Amino acid sequence: MPQSFYEIRGENFTALSEYMTDRRFNLKWPSVFVLPFWLQTWWEHFGGDFQLSLFSVWKEGVLIGIAPLKYQDSTASMLGSPDVCDYLDYIILPGEEKNFFHTLLAVLEEKGIMRLELSSQRPEAAIFGSFFSEKRFKDWKGSIEKENESAEIYLPVSWESYLTALDKKQRHEVRRKIRKLENETHNYSYKLLSEKDAVIAFTSQFLALFLQNPDKKEFMTSEMKIFFQQLIFAANETGLVRFGLLEIEGRVVAAVLYFDYQDRIYLYNSGYDSEYNSLSVGLLAKIFCIRDSIERGKQVFDFLKGREIYKTRLGGKTVPIYKVTLEKAAPPIEGV
Repeated sequence: MPQSFYEIRGENFTALSEYMTDRRFNLKWPSVFVLPFWLQTWWEHFGGDFQLSLFSVWKEGVLIGIAPLKYQDSTASMLGSPDVCDYLDYIILPGEEKNFFHTLLAVLEEKGIMRLELSSQRPEAAIFGSFFSEKRFKDWKGSIEKENESAEIYLPVSWESYLTALDKKQRHEVRRKIRKLENETHNYSYKLLSEKDAVIAFTSQFLALFLQNPDKKEFMTSEMKIFFQQLIFAANETGLVRFGLLEIEGRVVAAVLYFDYQDRIYLYNSGYDSEYNSLSVGLLAKIFCIRDSIERGKQVFDFLKGREIYKTRLGGKTVPIYKVTLEKAAPPIEGV
């Protein structure tokens, strides 16, 4: 590959935002977790032990990819972390994946990086269709291990079609839970919060509901709470964040936090009032969110990472999530 055709430019988060919004660039931003606001918020809260490396690759004046990286010593990894970034990938111009990775690895070698760790890789991540299908990366060796799994639903055109597609037992359970809610409450509703002021106003209440689950208290450290707040505020500026609220008698008893990006719903987190456990309000908030997504014409409902059984019971199909490690082969020893 003639290296003279390729230019490497150092970047910052402001430039990444411009590349995302400027229609002259046709890069593929594969998920909400690689958008500039997400990467910047993560870096500001959790990047302290790493060095930041943001650079772009240009081919004859055309932007073909962006590499948001962090590194320590001789190991680089993607900007972000699996605990709060469910999917990670590079931002690449479709069709230029192999050229991008060839240039990326050359840049890493120049920096003395001998190991590249890629967590949170979906099966369609760029690494699988480029590095592992090309012999020209012979100086680098790759390994793949399953790291986690997620679940997602390709949404049908109607709520009834969704229910019909469920297992008979689960269809009965969904209907039974909704009937119980109807029979045991005088008035309930599910509503969407998407306006910026409403999202900001509800954020602290959502976090309080989230912390009513004892299993989540260890995860929600003071630093993580600030991260969540800042992430919601940053996403709010882009118009991508949503809260779905289940209310009984005007009181919010459960809420889901999700991101609406490219007609894909990313169910990021949820919380519920423990006083209403008997009505399964936590699960019902997710069910109503699925129904609302269908009615709004969304294409995919993504439960994100985790092996919780409710995801498959509600129709989610399992998607494996991988960790890929690339290592530069040591040069041969002379005379051996």
